[in-house]
Amino acid sequence: MIAKTITGSSFAGALAYGAGLRTEHINKQAELLSVANVGSHDAAGIADEMQAVAALSSRIQQPVWHTVLSWAPGEQVSRAQKLQAAALYCELIGASLARHQVAVYEHKDKDHPHLHIYINRVPMDGGPALRSDHNYARNVRVTRQIREQLGMTPLPARRQSTNDLSPNTEITRRYVRSHLTAALRDGSIRSFDQLVARLQEQQIALQLKRDGKGVLVGTSFRYQHISVTGSDVGIKAQQLRDHFRPFGYEGLRTPPHYHPGSSRGIAAGTAPVSTGNGAPGRLIRGSDESGPAGSSPGRGDAEQNENEVRRRRRRPRL
Repeated sequence: MIAKTITGSSFAGALAYGAGLRTEHINKQAELLSVANVGSHDAAGIADEMQAVAALSSRIQQPVWHTVLSWAPGEQVSRAQKLQAAALYCELIGASLARHQVAVYEHKDKDHPHLHIYINRVPMDGGPALRSDHNYARNVRVTRQIREQLGMTPLPARRQSTNDLSPNTEITRRYVRSHLTAALRDGSIRSFDQLVARLQEQQIALQLKRDGKGVLVGTSFRYQHISVTGSDVGIKAQQLRDHFRPFGYEGLRTPPHYHPGSSRGIAAGTAPVSTGNGAPGRLIRGSDESGPAGSSPGRGDAEQNENEVRRRRRRPRL
């Protein structure tokens, strides 16, 4: 479970989105699950009631508290659990249901369960408003407590980061990791070029970032307009270098359109460069001060470049 919070000034726009009535985001699968301290059950009426209470405070300029509470794709969550989680969230975040107006909508337009919780930060009793500082840290703490109390699936420890706020990013991370792991387990994938082609079949674009020596130093993946890094999916550039190094030069060969000295990423799906005789062009720096390329059988160019960088670092400055 993760939570993402934004604040705003207009209950009318926020509640219209929750109810699936915004013209640019029509969602016929939106359902009002519960309300607290409002008599209306339509978005416009709830918004009017909340706005009237918010007007009692001239200090709070952004009275709308909107939290998206999401579970992992595939996690089974009953209606009763969703209602319990929403009520617990409000209490634990500091919006007592005895003092604050709340409306909870469920959207069913994604492959993961998620709720939209709307809270009026201005309480009905004239007391202190709901704090809006440190939302991220508070959400992490609150969702952990909800999971523990309701026995829901916990997140891996490494996932406590700002990237966890977007359910769509989490879906992309899982999708990319699944297909990347499968490709690396396939014995027929013996080079970066083949990996790029395999991932492109799954609509995943791979970008490789190399330093001025041609050594792979970073990766990123893009799927359905969302990008994640190699670190996000748990497979870094060093691991890819180690994986392909046993296959020699062909495994570590820089993809097409890479220009030595440039650190620009290389987009997936480009065609191989030819030397004119049908053989792939050599795009990585082919030799260094230790001798011409090929003088160390079985060693890839990227490894030679790394060794050169180490040697230069050891040289004393004059």
